Amino acid sequence: MPIASASEILTEVQSRSAWDGASISPADAQCPLVHIDWHEGHGFVFQCYENEESWSDFLVTGQHFSPPSIEVELGGQALERWPRELFVSAELATEALNHFLDYGKQDPALEWVRIDGFPRKIVWEGREQREAWERANRPKE
Repeated sequence: MPIASASEILTEVQSRSAWDGASISPADAQCPLVHIDWHEGHGFVFQCYENEESWSDFLVTGQHFSPPSIEVELGGQALERWPRELFVSAELATEALNHFLDYGKQDPALEWVRIDGFPRKIVWEGREQREAWERANRPKE
């Protein structure tokens, strides 16, 4: 579908369900690609693939990471905790998205970390672990 302004896209992402972010790429190719999720109370997670060979990079607020503390569910396949530096403000996400929409690349003036470059903690992975975690964390009646 046609691309609205960066601020309109981010406003739309904020109004969606927690698991429903936005992915933006050319109509005729898989890359460049940006994926944006909103996490209430924490901010946006902004992930970018510049080309098919690139590792995915995340926009960050700094290169010194706090302990992983914010839960992120990865498509029902895993639940992880990530450091707060991966959750950015609307202003920072808008700046990054405007550059991506104009150039199809990450803004080199902003800070990025490769997907394997930040600390994370796996809470559960796969169906069996998820079901065990859900049973152990059911609200007490």
